[in-house]
Amino acid sequence: MSSIDDVLVSRADIARLAGVRRPAVTNWERRHQDFPDPAVVDRADGLGEIEVFRAAEILGWLERRTVPANARRPEEPAGTTYGDRFRAGLGGARAGALLQVVQRLGGPEAERFRGELSVADYLTVLLSLVYVRGCLPEEWKRVTADASRYQFPHSGELLVRFLARAVEQGLGPGHGQLLLALSRRLGDSRVADTVQLLDETGSVERAEYAQAFEWLLARYGELAGRTAGDFFTPRAAVDLVSKLMTNDAQDVRSVHDPFVRAGELLAAALDGVADAREGALLPEASGAGVGEHPLALAGMNLALHGLTDADLLPGHTAPSAGLGPGRRAFDRVVANPPFNTRLPEYPGDPAHWRYGKPPRHNANFDWLQYVVASLATDGRAAVVMPDIAAFSSNPSERRIRSAMVEDGAVEALIALPSHLFTTTSISVTIWLLRYPEGSGDEVLFVDARRFGSMVSRVQRALAPEETQRIFREYESWRAARAAGRPYPGTPGVSRAVPLAEIRERDHTLSPSVYLSSDIPTDALAVDPSQLNVLAVRLAEAHSRARAADAAVDELLRRYGP
Repeated sequence: MSSIDDVLVSRADIARLAGVRRPAVTNWERRHQDFPDPAVVDRADGLGEIEVFRAAEILGWLERRTVPANARRPEEPAGTTYGDRFRAGLGGARAGALLQVVQRLGGPEAERFRGELSVADYLTVLLSLVYVRGCLPEEWKRVTADASRYQFPHSGELLVRFLARAVEQGLGPGHGQLLLALSRRLGDSRVADTVQLLDETGSVERAEYAQAFEWLLARYGELAGRTAGDFFTPRAAVDLVSKLMTNDAQDVRSVHDPFVRAGELLAAALDGVADAREGALLPEASGAGVGEHPLALAGMNLALHGLTDADLLPGHTAPSAGLGPGRRAFDRVVANPPFNTRLPEYPGDPAHWRYGKPPRHNANFDWLQYVVASLATDGRAAVVMPDIAAFSSNPSERRIRSAMVEDGAVEALIALPSHLFTTTSISVTIWLLRYPEGSGDEVLFVDARRFGSMVSRVQRALAPEETQRIFREYESWRAARAAGRPYPGTPGVSRAVPLAEIRERDHTLSPSVYLSSDIPTDALAVDPSQLNVLAVRLAEAHSRARAADAAVDELLRRYGP
């Protein structure tokens, strides 16, 4: 029996514990037929009767209602429900306990617990433990029982084999293979002690599991981002993409990521949809990824955000999103594909090359065309791209870019500052795409290159208010278009540029060209053939750098950092 089964609460109690005003409870009761029914009891002071509710029933109802982003408290992560607040108010959770232990185990005390594992492999075990504890309570009981039973030296291998079995129970047989491989390298890793520390955090709010998992992912990305599916998407880009894609998500039925990484973009998009829908059912989510490790992390990540049945498949793009007759189309697509890689080997020209064949040396416009072709009618997408895609003078890329703009597929471009990624200083541009209507009229450009501040020697971050400012520029532009009025923009930051001017600049889409006064006026007078040569050299340099990074990471994983 739950400790709150016999607890009764009034409407005023519900408002106080859920952190809302008293009229909000009345509105919930009036508008939602599934709101629990009250019971009438005698007042404690003997002065008549009062309507009360069973706390357990109210908690169950509030658990299905996510706190909107604009109503969350500073300490509340995305995905927090009114039920989380209600339970905490009743004393049913130790807020922050799990996160604190995870930060200890993944930070200062990692050396003490990891044994012979590399830090990256040790974090993989920690990520799996958080997932099992948050999503598979029965399996977690078995893991904790096994940890108490097997306390002999070198018991880590056996315990992680039990953990792999639990992961397979939740995500399928393919996802336990990585842990089975790790179990043979554990040595004297103190897995049993780690399990015990995590278990001692007591009752944990649902949103805190996701928060702890995301902290470990960020730590993991610093150490193994290159070998686990290229670079992880930086938090600044994740938060911004989520805002841009889910501000009007009431009717969104499907979200797709064709290069899912660790699921960070999909998870944030689902949180954004949940905020917009105020707790309604989450949309379908799907994605594809290269390698079992990122897919396993993505599956765990999405499950901790409430989606246990995401369609995650290995491969360059998801087979379920095939672009032939009867293909699936998506309301929202989010993506951070690998930058400047060589084009995959296709048997013939794929159907998604609507605007032309990309150059063999660079797949950027293969990804962009795939995303456009994956959109449902009225669908929108956000794609993180290297800056060079916006101004490359390669003839094939320029033709594709021009055709996309003329067809109305390009909605906006947002230039972000450099050093957002933990493992490279490359700067990126977010391309906002939409289902093409056959003609374009204008494109919004936002230049946020001067935003953000360095939070370490090698990494820059955007403050929440800066992310919100970028979003407001985009939202204001869309509102102006919907009302049929011109958008004034913000000098030096945003501007809606008519198609005629974009044609004059040979369909160059770099925001700096249209916004910054410090850009030379003769920038476009450079010989296009020279720019093309430089673009090819840059792509080759990126490819060599990735190969070198992967070789170094493999040595570190084999022999330890």
